[in-house]
Amino acid sequence: MKKKLVIFGTDIMGKLMHYYFSRDSEYEVVAFTVDEKYKNKDTYLELPLISFEKIEEFYSQNEFSLFIAIGPSKMNTNREAKFIEAKNKGYRCASYISPRAICNSEIGENNFIGDMAVINPFVIIGNNNLIWEHCIISADSIIENNCYLSPNSSVGTFSTIKNNSIVGAGSVVKTSIVVAEKTLIGAASFISSNTKPFGVYGEKNSILYGCISEKINIAL
Repeated sequence: MKKKLVIFGTDIMGKLMHYYFSRDSEYEVVAFTVDEKYKNKDTYLELPLISFEKIEEFYSQNEFSLFIAIGPSKMNTNREAKFIEAKNKGYRCASYISPRAICNSEIGENNFIGDMAVINPFVIIGNNNLIWEHCIISADSIIENNCYLSPNSSVGTFSTIKNNSIVGAGSVVKTSIVVAEKTLIGAASFISSNTKPFGVYGEKNSILYGCISEKINIAL
């Protein structure tokens, strides 16, 4: 018999987590929950939608787990706050590891490991992290808590991603680097030295060479 899961969140992240947990996990999604002030209907994806303030009245901590499906908004602090609330209510938060991923290390609660991600041995992964498809987390690295690693990003051996950081799509964190707390790394960046807390790092946009695409012959 599958374990029972309630998902917090009804935006795109909640929809995605419903898809993945329903596709191939040990959990059955039985309901959604949001803060009372955002509850403007009684169902979502044909499942009950319950006020988070009253969730204990419907889904007990002994029988149901939660997943906090909130993206990287405000440097992941929105997801962090709700995760803390869920733990204070006494709930266990489920994690999802795609069967299409390779995960050779232990992970904490409320983590998502997407398709084709690779987590090498001896990695430490804390709580409440979203690690998307094709990410590579190399051996002896650390992902602390409340982080967001976008698709195709990679973290080198012996590196640390500290709390509430965001690594953009296709970015590379070199070996033996410390990404400081609440660092924002834009897409396709290369981080070769330690970052500063609250720092923002990124590559410039590609150059426009002219609106002449129809004049260029691309032959196979």
